[in-house]
Amino acid sequence: MRMTFAIGHLQNLPPVIPAPMAGISDRPSREIARAMGCGLIYTEMISAEALRRGDEKTRALMDIDGEAPPVAVQLFGKEASALAEGARLVETAGAALIDLNAGCPARKVTGGGSGAALLQDVAKLARIVRAMRQATRLPLTLKFRTAWDDARLVHVEVARMAQEEGCDALVLHPRTRAQSFGGRADWSRIAEVKQAVSIPVIGNGDIRCGADARRMVAETGCDAVMIGRAAMGNPWVYRAALEALTTDQSDAECDRPVTVEERLAMLRRHARLMADRKGERRGVKEMRKHCAGYLKGVTNSKPLRMALVRCETLEQIEEAVEAWKQVRPT
Repeated sequence: MRMTFAIGHLQNLPPVIPAPMAGISDRPSREIARAMGCGLIYTEMISAEALRRGDEKTRALMDIDGEAPPVAVQLFGKEASALAEGARLVETAGAALIDLNAGCPARKVTGGGSGAALLQDVAKLARIVRAMRQATRLPLTLKFRTAWDDARLVHVEVARMAQEEGCDALVLHPRTRAQSFGGRADWSRIAEVKQAVSIPVIGNGDIRCGADARRMVAETGCDAVMIGRAAMGNPWVYRAALEALTTDQSDAECDRPVTVEERLAMLRRHARLMADRKGERRGVKEMRKHCAGYLKGVTNSKPLRMALVRCETLEQIEEAVEAWKQVRPT
């Protein structure tokens, strides 16, 4: 079995994609995902309005200059003109694909009319997609949810609209904005979108292992899967999902346990990448949010977690890991 898919001119893409996550999908995390076999990599969401204003911090957040292709940039905003200009700027910056965020449930995003708030006015969302399509020749995707709330599901309507307005693929997280990340992702909604359109559909939500990826494709017919929160501190989930979708290995073989040594080695590697990209002090500080994920499920790891959140240098991280290894029960 060799499953691949295409978005526009981007051919033979691996069928597992890291989800764009604010504060997580930075350059080091993208490099690790690529090392795990992912092909198309998304940035965290970028404000189109801030790009249009020339905000240097926002451009630095995108951070795709010189990165191995293909890299997709996700934009968010509420005004068609700003998103169209953002699309032009992203194309000039060297992105391979542009994604519009119509799914973020965070109040600070939806409160400004962006993210999942766009689902409350499908006609306005159509105008935005149309403007972005006219502004760029790059493949264009839409990441969205089933609706703002359960009162009126709009996933099929939005999917058909997006295809008509020129989107090249869709990413559906089958929860409403009201659900946020609670409850269960209703994969049947992905199947409904897949049946409603002819462009590729990427399924997202509640994929925690390779077996989940295989089951989502079997149940929905989606063309690829996108993995978000489950990959935080656990990039091996990308490898497991890829093996599940591109080989005949059993679920158990794909989801083989990750050893403590593998976890510690990846934690160290991630910390070095953070320091190299952002400077040691900032990189090590930002690394703290990843440490708990790398140590999740590791017996007696609390002392190490507590030590790592106090580290300010790579040397201190190395010392903390080695000190813990010396006293850890085997």
